[in-house]
Amino acid sequence: MDAEISIHLTPGGRGGVGTVTATARLGDEVLAVDTFNITREAARTKFAEQVCDGQSGIDVADVQAELRRLAADIVKVPKPKPGGGADAPDDPLAETPSEVKGVALAMLRAPDLIQQIVDDVATLGVAGEKKLAATLYLVGTSRLLVKPLASIVQGLTSSGKSFTIDIVALLFPPESVIRAHKMTPEALVHMPDGALVHMFVVGGERSRKQDDESADATRALREMLSDGRLTKLIAMKRGQGIETVQIDQPGPIAYVESTTLQDILDEDRNRCLVLATDETPAQTQRIIQQLAQRKVSPASNTETSNIVEKHRAAQRMLFQCHVVIPYARRLGDQFPYERTDARRAFGHVLAMIEAVTLLHQYQRTADPADGAVIVATPDDYILARRLLAGPFAQSMGDGLSDAARRFGERLRERFQGVEFDTNDAARLEKIIGDIQTIRQYVRALATAGRLEQTEPHKGSKPAKYKLNTRTPDDATVAGLPDRSVVFDGDGSSPRHRVDSQTLEASGVTTR
Repeated sequence: MDAEISIHLTPGGRGGVGTVTATARLGDEVLAVDTFNITREAARTKFAEQVCDGQSGIDVADVQAELRRLAADIVKVPKPKPGGGADAPDDPLAETPSEVKGVALAMLRAPDLIQQIVDDVATLGVAGEKKLAATLYLVGTSRLLVKPLASIVQGLTSSGKSFTIDIVALLFPPESVIRAHKMTPEALVHMPDGALVHMFVVGGERSRKQDDESADATRALREMLSDGRLTKLIAMKRGQGIETVQIDQPGPIAYVESTTLQDILDEDRNRCLVLATDETPAQTQRIIQQLAQRKVSPASNTETSNIVEKHRAAQRMLFQCHVVIPYARRLGDQFPYERTDARRAFGHVLAMIEAVTLLHQYQRTADPADGAVIVATPDDYILARRLLAGPFAQSMGDGLSDAARRFGERLRERFQGVEFDTNDAARLEKIIGDIQTIRQYVRALATAGRLEQTEPHKGSKPAKYKLNTRTPDDATVAGLPDRSVVFDGDGSSPRHRVDSQTLEASGVTTR
């Protein structure tokens, strides 16, 4: 060829083995993008003609030859699974010392797997925040699902949002994580082809601007979270004319970012789990004590490295499995349906159960493999319910964020039976106070009926409030069904028991 072109293939599609999305580029210029079965000569010829259309110095025969070579590679080389795998080319797991893999496998098979995870996060420097750490770890694990989870960690300035996210993300293999402190509207679209497939994307701090421009900036992210892929039509110069070309960026992705905002764009909020940092004085005390302890007896570099390598190996050992939730229908029957956002919320519940089950795959089958069937247990729902109670109390209950709810608990400890104003509330938060956020908390608590206004705002004098009676626990507020109404007395759900015949009838085969 007189002109050098590059052709990048992203495996996948409904056309069977050999179906790919091919992107041909001449330097930075996209010449053609199409999805076809590269093992078929007619399809290769058609794509080669698209590439050469209007381009001088590029021979169709040369493009066809390159496509034949790529087709041969597709047939001969097994496709690597997301996160690694023993049979994947250039597999980092193959280079991992056997003793590290042994420790990782022992952790994956341990009954207290979740406890080990939060303990390791604590050893790496995160004080408290056990629920948050466990939830974020499961969000990252969910990258292997067909429909992964996404989350926004909410809290006051300096409450440890970014630190907790960074420590949890450190436990995932580098080849499975994309870090981005800031993303432009077009950033995800123009990533290298296939670079987002089953990745854990760790974003930075959300912009405090909440306007049409901000909504436009996160549109691509919303589309990726909803559809598992991005499709964009762009006008490109072809010869003497302009032609519209479709760029297809496959996913899906698991996602996390942080924010100090209480009011998050509804379009973004309902696609994410809104989590919260612990802002209680007790948590502040834990952080200070841990900082002091690390100066007295810091964790060794070897200990830190061993923890990180163990978790990275464990994540590389996980396979994409078919997760069956035998009690899903009964759970759905009991799920609150008065609000339309319950549709997405129920999807979050199922995805969290799937993530818990996927993480425990070595405890559900002796030899997990890609495509293996694993069955969710009642314990998987119980853990998911516990982790989702706070976030769902906001989206499905009284509208309060987990952070505002915890702030209300601190007010109850300090002002039970006593009137107070926003200045009093701000003084309660004197260590990590953010007066604007605290005012948002107070307004949210009043709107949710947790506070009653006793005196209105007058001039420079702030309004006064008093606390109402204690409300039900978060899970009850959220409407998440209790174990007793989902499962029978022995913890099982016979009406939805899954056996081989049921699985085969649904099109899922067992291994």
